[in-house]
Amino acid sequence: MVRFEDLNIETIDVEEGIRQTLDEEPLDELAKSIEIHDILQPLVVEPGEEGRYKLQIGKRRMAAARMVGLEAVPVIILDSPLDAQESLAMRLVENLHREDLDPMDEAEAYSTLKDMGIKVSEIARRVGKERTHVSHTLRLLRLHPKVRENVRNQNISREHAKALLRLEPYQQIALAEEVMEKGLTMQVTRDRVRGLLGKELKWRLVPIRIEPAVYDRLVTIAPEGDVSKLLKQAVEKLLTGEL
Repeated sequence: MVRFEDLNIETIDVEEGIRQTLDEEPLDELAKSIEIHDILQPLVVEPGEEGRYKLQIGKRRMAAARMVGLEAVPVIILDSPLDAQESLAMRLVENLHREDLDPMDEAEAYSTLKDMGIKVSEIARRVGKERTHVSHTLRLLRLHPKVRENVRNQNISREHAKALLRLEPYQQIALAEEVMEKGLTMQVTRDRVRGLLGKELKWRLVPIRIEPAVYDRLVTIAPEGDVSKLLKQAVEKLLTGEL
């Protein structure tokens, strides 16, 4: 059983969450919303000692409520304290749902849930993400700590970081520094990775736009209706002088 109440904000204790920081700009936006509309979704607390309560879900709403000077907040009071594992799982899933975590905070949260025996597919279901997204994000933890910190500080994008995963740690650091210093595009970064791995480029994707009417005509003359195959053959003939 649970009950709904408005609690004095000073009776609620907040433990450190999974985030490294609370972004000020998004918190300002939330505070403005609360100032206008009040808190629409109650916080979740559990009973503590001597009439106090422990916050389980809603750290950002709590911080924003303090910013606008609220004296009381709406809460759902759990009938009895959760065990440590249940409590942590609830906070992690809440944060993954509602906070703009950086990729490394996100990866660490997924890793903690996985260490608790929750399968990747179940994690994905709980947070509303594709299983591949969770798996790829978890792989970021294989990066060298220095590179992970650059991802956390938004010096390197998630996609650039994923490209570096194929390299040795010392190579990750060197290429990460080059990405930051020269602003390398994703394509150039991938080419650098291939070069470091000693792998030649097998092919390159060349996107083109074709009007629907032209495409439909090409389908009628393409081998097995495969337009991409037809265009490839045409380019090869052009390069060999057959056209």
